[in-house]
Amino acid sequence: MYRIEPYRPADHAAIVDFAAAIQEHERVLVPALRTGEEIKASYTERILARVAERNGLILVARDGDRAVGFACAWVDEDSDPLLRDEARHHAYVSDIYVAPEARRRGVARRLLDAVATEMRRRGCRRIRICSKATNAEALACYDDCGFRAYEVILEKPLG
Repeated sequence: MYRIEPYRPADHAAIVDFAAAIQEHERVLVPALRTGEEIKASYTERILARVAERNGLILVARDGDRAVGFACAWVDEDSDPLLRDEARHHAYVSDIYVAPEARRRGVARRLLDAVATEMRRRGCRRIRICSKATNAEALACYDDCGFRAYEVILEKPLG
């Protein structure tokens, strides 16, 4: 049975490895991305800093004593000047990862549900998550968890 628990310093190496794995998966979808090896240490430090600065959290999914996934989120403010002030405050899930051997067992849903519960306690009324447009597996998971498209960013190469 998988447990969802708060991040602890002993999880640092696992989070670094998970950050690299996310990046490598997304590099298949977007070849312009840097390698997981290049970004893993600095990116992990960046998310840890954001969590500390923005009333955030990291939750870790465990199978026994082994970390098999994580989710990272923080409180964010939407800068869209067209939104009402009370609609700006939301939770933002920056990252979620589940190791291949633990996928399709409800781990991602449990991580996202736990993040939503905690961020609701912190005063958030909405939660956002982003995905590469071609990451069909992630998009299907997020849809199954109740997320719906809010805004779509389109891109066109210029040369």
